[in-house]
Amino acid sequence: MMKIRLGIADAHPVIGKGIAAMLSPHSHIETVFSLTDWRDLPPEMSRSSVDVLLLDLHMPDQNVSGLCKLLRRDFPDCRIVGMSVTQEAVQVKQVMRAGAAGYLLKSMDEDGLLLAVESVFEGKQYIDAKVKTMLLEDLFQHKKRLRKKDVLTRRETEILELIAREYSSREIADKLFVSLRTVDTHRFNIIQKLQVKNAAGLIKEAYKRGLV
Repeated sequence: MMKIRLGIADAHPVIGKGIAAMLSPHSHIETVFSLTDWRDLPPEMSRSSVDVLLLDLHMPDQNVSGLCKLLRRDFPDCRIVGMSVTQEAVQVKQVMRAGAAGYLLKSMDEDGLLLAVESVFEGKQYIDAKVKTMLLEDLFQHKKRLRKKDVLTRRETEILELIAREYSSREIADKLFVSLRTVDTHRFNIIQKLQVKNAAGLIKEAYKRGLV
């Protein structure tokens, strides 16, 4: 395998040294630098070209997404792997959208660390197995919430169609032979399900979703 030039940026020097020591037996990986302040990254990366960067996602005063985008823009050949002690879906998605090629938990063992570095170097993405499981569960729960939220009853669909045709609540009540209070209750439920703020937003979202 080709030589992999590795950079490490972690707020805790012990972790940086530990990662370097863990990878030291693997002769095809060379740790070029280990930093504790993310602000030193751009100048150091300009001086020392690296293929893979292991980036601590909890360094002080760090905007994770902004930093990833900046590094990807200025050093497009470097593959970034975010490292974290947590497996929060929001953070994982933010980092990957910002251009990171991988996401590692700091509890990883030597095999996981080695696989992550080699995988992203080869142009693949690498996400810790525990994080993958969490993301799948989060996706499933999100779809489940959407299904519950988005399904309108037959009566709600009827009322939504009339609202889109600019019927007033009183006119809808008279047309469907129900009370004004019933119409208002349905209107409130529709607004909640479609996650809009008012009638204008409701009509716009209804057309967008093809509900009318």
